[in-house]
This record gives sequence, C-alpha cells and structure tokens, in this order.
Amino acid sequence: ELEDILKSTNEKKTALQFYNHQHEVVSSCHQSQPSKYHKLSWVKNQQICFKGQILPENCYNNLPVEVLRMIFGFLKPTDLRKVLLVSHSWKSVAEEPALWTGFDFPEKSRKSSLMLTKFMRTSLSSKIQHLTLANNESFRFNLTDEHFRQFLSLDLSSISIWDIELTEVSGKLLGKLVSGCEKCTIIEVYKSHCLQDDRNLGSEKLSAIFDEMQNKTKLKSFELIAGVHQTFVGDPRKKIDLTSIPSMILATAFTNIEELFLENLEVDSHQLDALFEFGFVNLSSLGFRGIQVDATRTRNLLESLDNCSRLKRLNLSQVDMREIASQFLARFLNKMISLNIEDIKIESHQFEDIFMAILRGDSAIKHFRMFEISNLSTVSPDVLSKAVNKLESVSFDRRKHVDKHTLTEIQIKEIFRVMSLETNLKSLGMATDQTPVDAYDHIEEVDPEHLAMGLNNLESVRLDFGNEDGRYSFLTTVQLYAFFKQLNMKSKLKTIVREDHPDFHM
Repeated sequence: ELEDILKSTNEKKTALQFYNHQHEVVSSCHQSQPSKYHKLSWVKNQQICFKGQILPENCYNNLPVEVLRMIFGFLKPTDLRKVLLVSHSWKSVAEEPALWTGFDFPEKSRKSSLMLTKFMRTSLSSKIQHLTLANNESFRFNLTDEHFRQFLSLDLSSISIWDIELTEVSGKLLGKLVSGCEKCTIIEVYKSHCLQDDRNLGSEKLSAIFDEMQNKTKLKSFELIAGVHQTFVGDPRKKIDLTSIPSMILATAFTNIEELFLENLEVDSHQLDALFEFGFVNLSSLGFRGIQVDATRTRNLLESLDNCSRLKRLNLSQVDMREIASQFLARFLNKMISLNIEDIKIESHQFEDIFMAILRGDSAIKHFRMFEISNLSTVSPDVLSKAVNKLESVSFDRRKHVDKHTLTEIQIKEIFRVMSLETNLKSLGMATDQTPVDAYDHIEEVDPEHLAMGLNNLESVRLDFGNEDGRYSFLTTVQLYAFFKQLNMKSKLKTIVREDHPDFHM
C-alpha cells in the first residue's frame, strides 16, 4: 500500500512531505523518496538546500523557557558563564540559582589575594554557591578575616573544609560562614605521627562553629570526620577531641540538623547523654561511626532515635547492641529505608529477628549494608536468603578473613538460588558502590545456572573478573559462560559495571 502511495500523483506525494507552514525551507530542500525497504526516506537536496533562505534571527530566542532551562542544565558553570553573554533572554534563564549548584571559585581567583578581590567585584561572584577550603584545591595564599568578610557577602549553599591552615581567621567569622550555609563538611586530616596539625581547625575553632550553630542557622546537613593522611601498622586511629566543648553547646548545635554524619570523635559520657536527649531530635539521616559507646549508651542512643519520626537513613559502627531487647531492636532498625551497620556487637537471635521482620513485610528497609559482622554466618541460610531477596540492594563484606568468612558457602549458594527464582534486588552493593560479584567468598561454588539467572534478574551488576593478587575470588569459566548465555536469552540487566585493576591482564 505504501508503494502505491509513493508511485501515485504529485498531489498525493506532496501530502506526505515534511512541511512547515511558517518556513518552507524545511520542505523545499527535502523530498520524500521510496527506499528499497519501502520506507519513507527524507532525502536532502544539497543544491537547493537553504538557497536564498535566511533563518529567522530570533529562532533560538523563541524557545520556551522550560526548554532552555533543560538545555542549560547540561552545562557546567564554566560554560554557563558564556551563555550569560549571548542575549537578554538567555541571561534571564541562565541566572537561575538551580543551574549554578556547586559553582566554586574559579582557579584564577585562587592565585592571589588581589585576584580574589577583583573577582568578588564582578557580577559572576554572586553565582558562587559552594566554597572549597582544602589544601589541594584551595587558595594559594593565606586567608585572613578580610577574605572571610568577603565570603560572608555571598549566598553560599555549601562549604567543605579539610587540610587547610586558617590560623589568621577568627573562629567567630568561620562559625558565621559555616552557619550561613545549608551544608557543611569538615574533615580533620591527621598525619600518622602527630596528634595536632596546623592545617586542622582544632577544638577552639570547632567550638566557635558549634556556638554559632546554636543561633539562627541555615545548616541542614553537617559532617565532621577525622581522617588519617597516612597510617602504619599498630598506629591507633586518630580522633577529633571534642571533650573540651560544653555538653549543651555541642547538643544544641545539632538541634536543627536534618542530615548528620559524625565519625571518629572523642566525646565524654555527659556529652553523649546531652546529644541523645537534645541533639538528635530532627534527624532524617544519621551517621554515627567510630565513637566509643558502651552497651548502656547504645540503648539510650537507639531509644532517642526511635523518637525521630523522620529518621530513615542510619549508619552505625562500633556499637554494642547485645543488651538491647531483640524485639525493640528489630522494630527500630526496620523503620529505616537505608541501613548500614559495620563492626557492631550483636547476638545471632537479634540478627535473625531483623530478617524475620523483613520476611513478614514489617520492614521499610530497601538498602542494607552489613560489614564485619561475625554473627552473620550463624543466621539460617533459608531466612537470610529470602530476606535479602526482598530488598532492593544489599552489600556484604567482600574481604576474606584469615579465621572466618562473612557468609558461609551454604548461605551464598542459597542467596543465589532464591535470586534465580524471583527477587526484588536491583543490585549487589549500594548504588554508588556496587560490590563485584567475584569478590564474594565461595562465589565459585555457586551453581552456574543459579548464578546466571540470579544476576540476570538484577538491573545492574559489577563484574571485575578478579585480579592476580588473589584478593578476590574468581568466577569459573562455566559460570561466566552460563551468565553470558542467559544474558543473550532473557535478562533484566540494564548495566554491567567493570573496574580494571592495574595488575589485571585479560
């Protein structure tokens, strides 16, 4: 029928041509031609294409604001700076704050105090939304109070501070700058051989920051982390000492925070009690890692968090849960959407109760990460495998231990057997950190058909194919063949991720 139409009269062929009622240029240089597959082909006539035609000058300016905004959203701030100069209409769209998210000071303005002052006088400085104060990405001159007064004139949304010397900046100005942002990340980087470093803020400036956070603050997200630049065997992990800060100042500083991440801090029992009672009241996300807490205060912590109705993401490490009632622990943890537990003390029956709640459908957990949990190997393979496959993502410890494995051979086999039948899982590992399948202990013992069908029931999988130092297990040739065969037949996979190792050779 299509052939008959194309061979018919000119009038009928004209009806099939692409035509623009405003600008005939669209149709005058293109003609509809039949192809050998009997499909309509739009053929360009090079000789007459756009001959004598002039595109309207305002054709781009006539694009809807929504379309321009969407297009500009793909541009980096460095490119948006050029867009501002094109036209008034483009400038009005490109100036929208949402398009400048994360815009930091340009490299040129970081070279000298004079260049920074010159940049601050330009209209582009008003677009700055993020400030990075870090040794490797920061200013190549000593910052002073005068510079921080200039920073205070900006409408910053976030600030990151780590490994930078701010000895010429007052704690009060630093506190005001931090308190005026919506998000703050502070990383105190310690050299392995020393406890104090001029590049760290220290307790005095941290105290000034917390003091300002008590007052009217815009902060909704706050991270305070102690990192180590270099470690040696036997070196204790360095921690940020906050014991000199009054308990109530520390607690009330966090009252309005919604997303809080604390790692490797030294706090005393009175500070912990104040934090649990007054500080953790408005949280939607909490990371509480590397802070020494005994069994009693772990119970106080969870009871306090149980009153936070908005808390949906929890990241805990090095806490003792063994004295907490199993029923309460299971109910509380299953209120989370994202749960990350690492190196915690927990009884086998407590762990099993958590998984049983998932099986019953009494759980909100979608993403569950479990690292360095010795009792995980004692959980029933049937309960563990069925519960895991009701989640959207799950992550287990990928490292082999000398004296123990995170998962037993029976558990890993049963997980993939259930996965091969039906699963809610979309990936192994978290979305931003997928676990390579060949990193799991005993993975080479899994039935090839179960492994192939299970992986192809996911949406994303990471295959690193192991490496030569023996750190990871390897999938067998039979398993790989079964996986790719199933991938060619029927699969839900949308993404296959692979990370090469320097010592890996195909």
